[in-house]
Amino acid sequence: MTAHISGGGVPWQTRTPAEVDALFEGLEPLEPGLVNLVDWRPDADQPPLAPVDPELVPYLGATELNKGIYEYGGVLRVPGTEEG
Repeated sequence: MTAHISGGGVPWQTRTPAEVDALFEGLEPLEPGLVNLVDWRPDADQPPLAPVDPELVPYLGATELNKGIYEYGGVLRVPGTEEG
């Protein structure tokens, strides 16, 4: 998988489910949870994003061009902190 995705133009680090779980240890997910970024539900009132760093520009749109590449994102918080 690493070769396939890196070949699609995105530097990639393959992780096992246990390694991914360790990244989230001590955090709790908020809606929408951990999702494929193409399924993300953006907030219509979100301020505009900052410009992309020039070194990352070559990777913009990689998942749109190669449907075999998945990017995941999520919102997490430390338990006991308020949403808001």
